[in-house]
Amino acid sequence: MIFGLALSVGAITLVGSPPTDVPSIYSDLATFGFSFLILITIWLRYTRIMSVLPLETERGVVLNITLLFLVSVEPFLFNIVRNPPTVLDYGPYGDAISTLYALDLGAMMVILGIFTFSATAQEKKLIPDEFVGRFKIESITWLITGGLFLVTVLPFFFTFKVHGMPLRYAFWVVPMLFIFTVKTLERITVRMRDHRDGV
Repeated sequence: MIFGLALSVGAITLVGSPPTDVPSIYSDLATFGFSFLILITIWLRYTRIMSVLPLETERGVVLNITLLFLVSVEPFLFNIVRNPPTVLDYGPYGDAISTLYALDLGAMMVILGIFTFSATAQEKKLIPDEFVGRFKIESITWLITGGLFLVTVLPFFFTFKVHGMPLRYAFWVVPMLFIFTVKTLERITVRMRDHRDGV
């Protein structure tokens, strides 16, 4: 429900401030697509992990509540980054809000990495042994992805500009590309192994 609400808030925000020219239409769709891609990727991973990982520890419950909170505030932070209000000094304001957004995304990825790694505990037998290696790789992938988002909180990523845009915004594409590259390589590896075993 929280994931659905977060996605709905993002869409409603677009309706509330419709673009006034064609380039703005494409820009708004692209930026909303980025937020949608992040939330749907996290939701798919979250539902998969929660199907095998019981929240039986206090740490697990706290991490789950924290993750859901981070998901719920993502549209709020994203829309301020995308359409900042008029402020007297945008520099510190833009740095602060984009830093919070990077922390939000990074923390979500790290928590998913922790959940994924927790599912590999051999003594709990939560997943079949043949999937343990794959889940460990996925947990490392999520932790690295979270780290890539978190590293952008460094002031350099906001002060250095790429075509007039803070490097922080451009760099946020890198973690998402990393996730999909790893997933693509994993699918190719599985197909090659299945083909070899079939032969």
